Amino acid sequence: MQAQQMSFDFKDLSEKSHEWRTWYYDGEPKLNPVAEPVKDAFELINATLFGHIYQRPALEGRIRSICTVAALVVLNRQEQLPGHITGALNYGWTKEQIVELITQLLFYGGYPCAGSSLATAAKTFAEYDKRHGVRTS
Repeated sequence: MQAQQMSFDFKDLSEKSHEWRTWYYDGEPKLNPVAEPVKDAFELINATLFGHIYQRPALEGRIRSICTVAALVVLNRQEQLPGHITGALNYGWTKEQIVELITQLLFYGGYPCAGSSLATAAKTFAEYDKRHGVRTS
């Protein structure tokens, strides 16, 4: 069996990535200033992941977003979690569903991961509500 050649237009992927990330994250995420010297590497990662992988039709973006939240919870990646919780909310996942997902993962990632992730989720929900003009009681 011969491998099929794939060709990608980096500019097109970058544009798709930028448009999608701006919607998903409620604005284009800023690169950490310390990473400026390796900006090209991050642009390549973003174009590939968000301009291609997240756009593949076999799995809806909504499902990809909640899978990403789950992975970040069990890996205890608290720095990346708020952006992906925001994306999950933008895809229509409810706060209750996200909390339930994190609770489910308590048994797979452990209490420290789940506890930290619940705290991160609460803070992210409050910031999301504030940005979107949602009043909380």
